[in-house]
Amino acid sequence: MLRCAGSRVARLLSSRDASGDFGIATGMELEELEAQKKGLKRFDLDPPRGPFGTKDEPAIVESAFDERIVGCSGGVGDDEHDVVWFKLKKDENYECPVCTQVFQLKVVGEGGLPGAHH
Repeated sequence: MLRCAGSRVARLLSSRDASGDFGIATGMELEELEAQKKGLKRFDLDPPRGPFGTKDEPAIVESAFDERIVGCSGGVGDDEHDVVWFKLKKDENYECPVCTQVFQLKVVGEGGLPGAHH
């Protein structure tokens, strides 16, 4: 059985053009490589930056779920601190214990708990 499956995989790989720019990359890796070739970013890995969140005007963090893991690194330059990770929940503001920045979760879409949509 394994030999049969292995030969199907070998035929599939040999039928593809492995000599192209991206070898045998597939899925999200291929999307990322294609975007890079066009000078674009498929995945933005830079931390989001925006106005410093206060009690009156918290920093808004969007999520498709009712909670999300968020990291606070303070401000920029001298105001930066080591990242403090926390779980931000719907209808609950969070104040960073190091820099006092305040965060608020904005649920986009139908929400729900992560992993509960299966």
